[in-house]
Amino acid sequence: MRSSIQVDWYLIKITSIRRIIAIVVTGVVAAGLVFLAYQRLNLPPEGRARKAIEAAEIAESKAESQVLPQNLRRELGQASAQLDTAREMYLTERWSEAESDAESARLRFLALAGAGTHQLTGVGEFFSLEGRVQLQRAGTPEWDNAQQRMPVFNGDFVRSGRDGSAEILFTDGSLYRISPNSLLEIQHKTESDSSSGTVKMRVGQIHVMTSGSSSRVTTDTTETEIASDSRVAVDVDEGEGGTTRVAAFDGGARVRAAGGEEILLASRQQVETSGGGSLSSMREIPDPPQLLAPQNNTSIDIRQEKVITLEWRGRLDDQVVHLQVGRSRRFVPDAMEVESAEIRGDSARLQIVAPGTYFWRASVISENGVESEWSQIRRMRVFSSLQRAVLADRTAPSLTLLPTQQLGSMFIIQGRTESGAAVTVNGENVVTDADGHFRKTIEIPREGWNNIEVVATDPAGNETNRRERVFVEVY
Repeated sequence: MRSSIQVDWYLIKITSIRRIIAIVVTGVVAAGLVFLAYQRLNLPPEGRARKAIEAAEIAESKAESQVLPQNLRRELGQASAQLDTAREMYLTERWSEAESDAESARLRFLALAGAGTHQLTGVGEFFSLEGRVQLQRAGTPEWDNAQQRMPVFNGDFVRSGRDGSAEILFTDGSLYRISPNSLLEIQHKTESDSSSGTVKMRVGQIHVMTSGSSSRVTTDTTETEIASDSRVAVDVDEGEGGTTRVAAFDGGARVRAAGGEEILLASRQQVETSGGGSLSSMREIPDPPQLLAPQNNTSIDIRQEKVITLEWRGRLDDQVVHLQVGRSRRFVPDAMEVESAEIRGDSARLQIVAPGTYFWRASVISENGVESEWSQIRRMRVFSSLQRAVLADRTAPSLTLLPTQQLGSMFIIQGRTESGAAVTVNGENVVTDADGHFRKTIEIPREGWNNIEVVATDPAGNETNRRERVFVEVY
């Protein structure tokens, strides 16, 4: 039975029409945004390179608008040269290189744009320098002498000479100590990147001291991820595909070989990779010897003591002692007087033939060839009684502090003093390593402004004081 009512039109409220239109428009806009986002995130290599260059050009214009001191104008020119290199790579269809150079240039421009009349920081800076150390900016062929507080950027190369060593402090608090005859590439990420920082070792040795974040060191055969609050050394032999040794002295590290094999290192453990990329078995690192005599800063009359006896303890029966005596606290080859790695005893007799200041240290080598860390460095002054009286040591020890890190009411104090000096933080003794580096965590429960006092005292009794003022807020 057909209905008694037939209609050929419908009555729809105007509010319903508006709701439908709004839903349709919103859907279209959302779909468009998703499509644009997909297109942006999945650009072909050419598109990514073009976008990177455009972003770098915008950052360049911002940096050029700043009033920069003369020493930063050169940095601006080097960043512009790197952007020019990116454009050249783009024209020759080398998309990935163009993108990489453009991104590095952009980061440098942004650092300059934020620097103004302030000091440029980059991804890190040279914390200390000794001897010949040079820096090659990314995208440039020239090597310049490194300077104290000079910034480093991604893509820069650093090399040290036979007598050169340096320390680079990165923005994440990690400290890289570069040994003589080393070459490395800076690949440290920015703080906005979730990845840990990376340095590519070409040859030589570095010691990495991490703080609150991890760090990564790569070589031709390995990738080493260093855990936070750790101290790890990476040593690369010269030559293509040379052996890489990784030694964890404190904390830990994950070592991954080129073939995918990996191993976890705990404190005082070492592993190495061959040129083929295979990992050796894990080996225990022996403890360093403890130096006994002569005491640090001892003065010796060469006319009364023609032979000096150096003494230590801590060597096991199956271990030999590696002894170094030199005129430089860095023990560079040109200043070395004694180099012996075959001492099977707890002492060595030396005949000093000329007055001067000498430094000495020792390590032990286990039966399977694994060497310990170096002991603390000791200094001795050798003089002749025919000369005038030796001047007393009245020079205060050096004391440099890294930026204090705060975790609520906890504070991490790090720094460096001269080897052999004792360090206290708010009256508490702190352990220093062979080169005078130290690290101490203290708690300050009192709310408000507080002082942290760091004191370094050398064997002659000279003191250096540093005071840090910190604020504690209790929630």
